[in-house]
Amino acid sequence: MESSPARDAVLTPYSKNLISYLSRQIEPKRVFRRDSQEDLEQDLTAYLLSRAHLFDPNRGSANTFADRVIRSGIAMMVRDRLRKKRAPELDSESLDQAEPASDDGSRSLGDALTDADLHRRTGAADERERTERIEAVREVLQSLSPEDQKLCLLRMSGSEASVARELGMTVRQVRETFERIRKRFEAGGFGNS
Repeated sequence: MESSPARDAVLTPYSKNLISYLSRQIEPKRVFRRDSQEDLEQDLTAYLLSRAHLFDPNRGSANTFADRVIRSGIAMMVRDRLRKKRAPELDSESLDQAEPASDDGSRSLGDALTDADLHRRTGAADERERTERIEAVREVLQSLSPEDQKLCLLRMSGSEASVARELGMTVRQVRETFERIRKRFEAGGFGNS
């Protein structure tokens, strides 16, 4: 393997020791059980070297850069393994590729999307449901006393302790009031979710 200044700058004894240490730490974790420590070290070293060209000595030390990149690499590995665990059968497909049912390849998967698909993808399909929820919350809030409305408004921007201070109440009184308000919301159709 050819040596480069960026590679030599980030592949220090510190970064090698860090990779070894972190590999030992994460190996017993459930998402890495199938990987040996040596495999994890190799993956993390490859990840560090793939990012070596981004190292700028004017912005920080090589050890700090290596630490950040290695820990980021671990996070990426965890995220990738968990994604594969949750939905291993789902492989990403480009919407620009030809639709399988199209013989001439002129129609892309993006063209095959219906309006319902587009609304679901962009979140527009949930807009009506969201509007209904907002209206239901508004109705419950309007049914509360002005004091309880003020309490809810203050709680939106502060802690229970700050609400208690503002209203001259104890934290316990604030919690009891919120419990009563929560029951009103449950009666209005909002569960514990």
